Amino acid sequence: MEFKINSTDLLKALSHIHGIVEVRHTLPILSNIILEAKDDKLILSSTNLDIYCSDKIKAEVLQSGEVSVSAVTFFEIIKRLPFGSEVLMIMEEGENEIRLTCGRSKFNLSTLKTDDFPIISDSDLSTNFVLSADELIRIIDKTKFAVSNEETRYYLNGIFLHKAERNSIQFLRAVATDGHRLAQYDIPLPQGAEDITGIIIPKKTIYELRKVLDDANGDVSVSLNENKIKFSFNDLKVVSKVIDGTFPDYTKVIPQKNDKNFKTNNSDLKNAIDRVSAVAVNEESKSKAIKFCIENNSLSLSVESQSKGSANEMIDVNYSGDKVDIGFNSKYIIDICNEVDGDEISISLSDSISPAIILDKTDENLFFVLMPMRI
Repeated sequence: MEFKINSTDLLKALSHIHGIVEVRHTLPILSNIILEAKDDKLILSSTNLDIYCSDKIKAEVLQSGEVSVSAVTFFEIIKRLPFGSEVLMIMEEGENEIRLTCGRSKFNLSTLKTDDFPIISDSDLSTNFVLSADELIRIIDKTKFAVSNEETRYYLNGIFLHKAERNSIQFLRAVATDGHRLAQYDIPLPQGAEDITGIIIPKKTIYELRKVLDDANGDVSVSLNENKIKFSFNDLKVVSKVIDGTFPDYTKVIPQKNDKNFKTNNSDLKNAIDRVSAVAVNEESKSKAIKFCIENNSLSLSVESQSKGSANEMIDVNYSGDKVDIGFNSKYIIDICNEVDGDEISISLSDSISPAIILDKTDENLFFVLMPMRI
């Protein structure tokens, strides 16, 4: 095996695939990446048994071959090489080390045979459609913050992708919830997605996919069945198992009679919450409750801490209904404010113990639900 390659191209491909590698896996091969040189291409691949990722870049292949090397060591070496330099890699037949040369730098890297490297098959994915990279980025960015980290409710540890209908129009809908807040984003149902079954894309897959999407040029091909999903663009491919579980009927927590609506400037609200919640910094999560008192076109925000004191701030809102007092987790509502792109945020309430609906008036496809806290 012998090939030459540009260090910058190699680093970019490595940054796409090395993040899924689990360094301390009981199977040594899973701590490695595969390098396959053939047909003037270098194919790099990695897996953690749940996600498989591969990328392909141009190379001057002098002798075809395949080998696996430590993902961490290889990445740490390549990222330290001069930008745009030439990398030469040679492995003689029968050896168990591969030699890497770049200028005056030389490395001998231990290798493992690739025979036992597992690959997640993508030949049986029956549903196929295309999303623009921008659409997929927005789907992920607007919902991933609400994914649960609680392992006991593993079926919430991902984004639920499924077909939905609103106003007699079919959409591809992404939903994430941790039981405290819910984020929902719709896009028009793509051609080919008519028979999509609801699947839960794992959090790890979502975060690794998001890292590489900024390098996507144009469209992303999506293929799936009830067990797996594949995303591919350029020469990059990500294949992932989906969560084997049933996502709860999230529509049951969406309130239908929130008749008390107020609107205010999103930046003003976020900054005011951030200031008054400063007295709860470094305290337990239950102490991060912030009290909303809405009446007469004003919103009073207050926080009380037994050990640090209290804070209060008032901002202008558009509201003329009955007075409402309600508590929210300050972090959760700031997270939602961060995903509102417009200047105005709209919040609908029913009473002090019912969930709130939060909308971005500049995007009708974006929808949030936030559970209240006792105050």
